[in-house]
Amino acid sequence: MTILQWSELTIPPKHSFTTRRIDENLEADIFIARDDENFFSILVQHKQDLRYLFNKYRVDIGAIILDYRELTSGFMLQFKLKNIQLLEYFDQFIQFVLKDLQQTDNEKLIVEAFLIKLKNWKKFIATIKHGKLSPEQVRGLLAEISFLDNLLDKYPDDAEKILCSWYGPERLHHDFIFKDLAVEIKSISSIDKRSIKISSLSQLETNLSELYLNVVAVLEAPENNVNKINLNRMVNHLKDKLSKLNNIELLSIFERKLFESYYIEDQAYDNEYYIIRHLNDYIVNKDFPRICSGLIPNGILNVSYEIDLNIIDSYKVNHLMLKVGGAL
Repeated sequence: MTILQWSELTIPPKHSFTTRRIDENLEADIFIARDDENFFSILVQHKQDLRYLFNKYRVDIGAIILDYRELTSGFMLQFKLKNIQLLEYFDQFIQFVLKDLQQTDNEKLIVEAFLIKLKNWKKFIATIKHGKLSPEQVRGLLAEISFLDNLLDKYPDDAEKILCSWYGPERLHHDFIFKDLAVEIKSISSIDKRSIKISSLSQLETNLSELYLNVVAVLEAPENNVNKINLNRMVNHLKDKLSKLNNIELLSIFERKLFESYYIEDQAYDNEYYIIRHLNDYIVNKDFPRICSGLIPNGILNVSYEIDLNIIDSYKVNHLMLKVGGAL
């Protein structure tokens, strides 16, 4: 499903475009376009010569051809989509850019936004096979969104702070950072699985005062389970919740974080149902069993290991939500 009217663009004569202007409130003239070879493009026409931005932020993407050219009355930035199978994602990428530009009347910022955000789209396409999250990535994202959901229920007035504290999509050391407190989210795929995987040394090391583990079971749901949920439904549930909080910035922040998590709504996610169960929270103090970087000999670059949940019962805590509330 696409939002923009690509299907209404007819194939034009040789060496020309069929175009349709979009978002007429912006300073730059932005068009969706179709050329004589049946390729779709987004065209950003503007008055200033912003070639230096094009050279500064240009990225090579197999699915996209970038071009910058001078016109008789101005300049044009073009992103041409070579792979028609990615049109739905290309459409949503354009929506993602335009949402952050609604209050912008500066054509330099508009051109810059398209170029910068294209880097995120490159990462999205390069990382996700066929544009889809893997089952493991889906479970991890569901676990993080579930934690967000619980925080928003408990502290709705701090929704913006909560969303901005979600760093998992940015691949920083910890999934959530609240002032001097960090939370690492871990999901397991079976109740019988009694261990969690630590994929890097930095996940359980921090310069902050406190670090916690939030462990969630994200289980494949039986067909008749009434509590089952899929990723699209969970995302829309959060969007509905945020839209009721009377802050137009919240949805934009959440959608940007989702895109950085490589999520774009796809019908394929509608068929994958899960049950989400919070298991336990743990404090990672100096005695917590972990491998520290100071113990690793020089020359070893990557370390991953598993922690047995059965032996860390003494580190369980019941106050994580209260701690986070105090750090907001």
